[in-house]
Order: sequence, then structure tokens, then C-alpha cells
Amino acid sequence: MAANQRIPYVQVTAGKNHACALQADGVAHCWGDDHFGKTYVPARMRFRQISAGLHFTCGLLYAGAIACWGDNSKGQTDAPPGSFTHLAAGGRHACALDTAGKPVCWGRIAAAPATDFAYQAISSGFNYTCGLTIAGDLKCWGFRIAARPGPFTALAAGLHHICLLQPNAAAVCYGDNVRHQGDTPETAFAAIAAGWHHSCGITRADGALECWGAGAPGRPRQRLAAPAGVFTALSSGWQNNCALRPDGAAQCWPQPNPDPALRHSANLTAAFNGRVFDLPVALFPWPAGGLAVVERAGAIRAYDNDNANANANAAGANANDSHRNSARNGAGANAGRAPRLILDLTGQVDTFGERGMVSAALDPDFDQFPFLYVYYHLHAGADNRSVGRLSRFPVVHGVAQRAAELVILTLPDLGPVHLGGAIRFGPDDTLYLGLGDNANSKHAQNLASRHGKIIRIDVRGATAAQPYRIPDDNPFATTPGALPEIWAYGLRNPWRMDFDADHNLWVADVGDLSEEEVSIATAGANLGWPFFEGNRCLSSAENCAALQATTTAPVIAYTHQEGKAIIGGPASPQPGIAYIFGDYASRRIYTLTRAPDTPAGWRRQQIARANGSILAFGRDAAGQVFVLVANQPILQLEW
Repeated sequence: MAANQRIPYVQVTAGKNHACALQADGVAHCWGDDHFGKTYVPARMRFRQISAGLHFTCGLLYAGAIACWGDNSKGQTDAPPGSFTHLAAGGRHACALDTAGKPVCWGRIAAAPATDFAYQAISSGFNYTCGLTIAGDLKCWGFRIAARPGPFTALAAGLHHICLLQPNAAAVCYGDNVRHQGDTPETAFAAIAAGWHHSCGITRADGALECWGAGAPGRPRQRLAAPAGVFTALSSGWQNNCALRPDGAAQCWPQPNPDPALRHSANLTAAFNGRVFDLPVALFPWPAGGLAVVERAGAIRAYDNDNANANANAAGANANDSHRNSARNGAGANAGRAPRLILDLTGQVDTFGERGMVSAALDPDFDQFPFLYVYYHLHAGADNRSVGRLSRFPVVHGVAQRAAELVILTLPDLGPVHLGGAIRFGPDDTLYLGLGDNANSKHAQNLASRHGKIIRIDVRGATAAQPYRIPDDNPFATTPGALPEIWAYGLRNPWRMDFDADHNLWVADVGDLSEEEVSIATAGANLGWPFFEGNRCLSSAENCAALQATTTAPVIAYTHQEGKAIIGGPASPQPGIAYIFGDYASRRIYTLTRAPDTPAGWRRQQIARANGSILAFGRDAAGQVFVLVANQPILQLEW
């Protein structure tokens, strides 16, 4: 990210992947990634301060008003009227001090500002802001960083940590320290800055740059690379830093996140304006607009998520002044539209035990084949008897046609638990369906039963006479006595699974009495149940070695001391992360990343904890991950 070296600047500010600087005459310049128009400074405006947020920028005009531009998904560019003296932009919010030194905030922030005090300075992190009172004490709102008595002379907020300068020029940091971004060196600083997982300072002795934190996990006070020379001002963003030299030249340098296995915990925020869902079990983009949410009771509806709409509208804005300075207009284009009913089977869906409408998926070539596939449990008589049903529904004008249901597959329920039911289309457009052992572990190893299996079928051109075909390369297509649709076996309850970018099928199999597991299923693989539960062999000692040679070991497993029902999430959700999953009981959310330095070759790290029982995960068209929680709002996962 290059800056204009020919223009002398008096202030510089760094966002996630863009930066801005201010000339002495109040003219601002921005550069870097221009998604959402965050680098397009409004014409004919003169500022006395400028501040870059995650994907937006705000400037404090000489008259005291504030102007913002860029992403407005949470109202972060809707600056309030009034006269202000100081400005700080954060993740998706900003705050300013009025002429009485009282803070005013807008956008998405977790808590209202602490207005009982007058402040001399403020700084905003991802979802919080901190201020220095007139006496120099630290007060924060929106994140759990405790108040600290001062006096402090300067502050800088990062993702989830804040650094301050003391009167003797020593730096001290509070909050998150997972990357040692809070392990301040024993140096006197003239200025301090805090970024995503790192911190920087300008030394008081010689004006040199000194940075620490991300890039050196496990090695406190290990220094990060920074440009040499003398500097007078400094700002650290999410993935970059910028500083000013004595001649006013701006110099920026990247601060990448070199070890994705050590990501900080993610943020969970309520989607759909906090709407509460009873038992949401699937979420995916709906072609007619919005996100389809599948509820276990038997209905699928499309909802507009303000954040998703704003991102889509702003991303597609034209590069002219009117569009690039009006992302806020697009943010609410579909806001407030009532949910649209896609399919309602509530009268026929059996919800006893773990039954219900459990999964749905669109044909991968929906434009050519406008079909919705649903797996649900159908009432089929008395005595709690039901059947699992995989059906196809044509979609017309955004609505699934219930009367045109084509039943693809029917599976008798032998009991109300261990049912699985995840539908996924593979890279070759064949349909994969994960099925549990139905509370009888013997089914999992029996190739004459669909229970405890992943089946693979071709549903293109399905008719009532031939609802599916068997792909020729199915591993048991020609095996005597085996059902030809079986693709993998030895599963207990594969509630959720997903394909990654390399076409690997990740399966989260719910455990029994001791362990939960994540596996990569391949054609013909035996995933081990009931011989193995996770890494624990349940057979006699003499059989375990032989069984290990014929079964596929999990990628990772964890015991019931940590959780008791694994909930699989999306594969390849971000570069460097292989898989996301959670646990119904512990409510923890984890990432899996490759780690050649570990015995298993994988590293599991908790990144968040939901406020309710996790049922499933979903993604929107942009790859944003959502966490579906029982009897709570659906949560949006933000890194």
C-alpha cells in the first residue's frame, strides 16, 4: 500500500487495508483498497482530523462537523449532527467528543459511552472505545477492558487491546495479549499505536520505530520489522501501519498475520436485527434475495440481513461521486422487508426427539435447475413412527412449490435419535446425504443399511419412476450385498458436513460417551464407529491394531470434558483455516488449521463462545459465517 511521498502531511491514520493522511491545509488523501469507496474523500472538504476505521473513514471538519464515507453496514458513516473536537473510528462504529468533552458514538458498538466524565482524548478498537478523562484516567465502553487510574498521557486502541503512555513515557497495554501485543518493551516512547495483533511506538530518544506482537507467538518482546529512520507520527491499522517522517512524507508497511493458527477470538453479533429463532438448523443465500433460514419445525423463510445487504450494495456501487459517497443509501435498500415464506411443511413434519426438517440445499446450477432439496422427517402413523424423506421442490418466483414435491429417497426411522440429515452437493454436482446409525451402532458397519453412512446419488433428471441414479464411480456400486449409493460408512451421527476448496468432505460426527470427532471422508472410507469413538478404541486390545489399519482416523477429537455434541461448520471459511466447528453443549466455537509442528499435524483453537446451544452454521454469498443458536438470535461471526 503506497502513499504519496511528494505531499507533506501532518497526520496519518491506518484502517484495515487502507490509509489516509492530512495536509496542513486540511486536504485529506486516502489510498489502498477502495472497496466501499472508503478512500474516496468528499470533494471540497477541509479537515482538522481524520480517522480510518475497518472499511470506512471519517473526518472532523474545521467547523466541528463530521463527515464519513465508505461501508455503512452498521450506520458507521451516519455521523450525528453537532460540533465536535476529537474523532475516533473503529471496526464498525465511531465516536467523537463534543465541545464539553462528552463522547457521542454511532454505528455498531456493544455499549453506550460512559458520559459521566469529560474526556481529553479517545481511541476506538474493533467494537469498543476508550477515553482518557481530564485527569488522565482510562475509561472504556463496548468491551471488557477495566477502568484504570492514571495519569496517562496518550492512548491507542487495537483489535481487543489498548496501549497507553505514562508520564515517564513508558508504555503499558491492557486487554488481549495472545500475540504478546501487550508485552511492551522497556523503552520510552513519544507516541504509541495499536493494531490487530500488534503494537508500535516511536521512541523518545531517537524517533525510531519499534513494533512487537503478532509474528512472534510464544516469544515475548520479540521485535517486528519496521522501517528505519526518524518519524514524528504513527498509526497502526488492522493489517498495516503508517508513519510520518520529519519532512511530512508518509511511509506505510504491512503487518500481516503470519500464523493463522493463532488467530484471536472472533466477535459474535446478532444478525437480522436481533430476531430470535426457535430452532434454526440451516442458513444459505436465497436466489430471490436474502438468506434462507431452515427451522426444525418445518418452515423455510428468506430474511434480509442489513449487514449483508449493505455489503452487497456498497460493493457494487459505481465509481462516481454520488454512488461512492452514498453507501448509506444502499445500506437500507431492503431493510424492513418482511420475511418471505419459501416452504412450509409444519403440518407434516415430525419433531419428536431429534426429528424435524433438518437440512436443505439448492441445486448447484440453480439458474438451469431451479430446485430446492430438503431432508425432513414425515409423520407416518402412531407410536412415534416416522420416515426420513429426501425431497425435491421446484422453485418458482422465489417460492418452493409444495404441490410439486418429488420424493427422492425414503428412509425408515427406527428411533428418534442419531438421524444425521445433512445435504451437500459435491464438486461433481452429485448429492451427498449424511445419515446417522439411528441409535443402533450395528448399522454403521452394515453395508446393506443406509444408516450410519454417507450416501452419494445423482439427482439430475430425477423422475418419479427413477428418482436418482447411482454414480458409476461409487465405491460399492458393484459390491455384492452392499447398497450401491453408499459412499462412506462407520458413522454414528454425522449431523453436519461440508466440502472444502480442495474438494475434501469434512464430517463432524457426534460422539457417544466419551469423544467427539472431525474426519475427512473419502470414497469407501470406514470412519470407525462403533469400533472407535474419536481416537478411543472400543474393541479388545488385540483387535485395535488391526482395526486401525482398516479405518480412517479422525483429523481431531476431543473428550466430553470439553463438550458433548459436535456441530460441524463450514470448511475453508478463510485463507489458512481448514474448518470451523462448534459444540452444542459447551457452546464453544473452534477453528482447525494445519500445524506441521504438532504430532497430529492440526491445531484446534477456540475463537468464540455462543450465548446458547449451537445447532448449525451457515454462510452468505460473500462467505460471511453465521452461527445458528437455539432460541436466540442468529449470530454473525466476525474476525
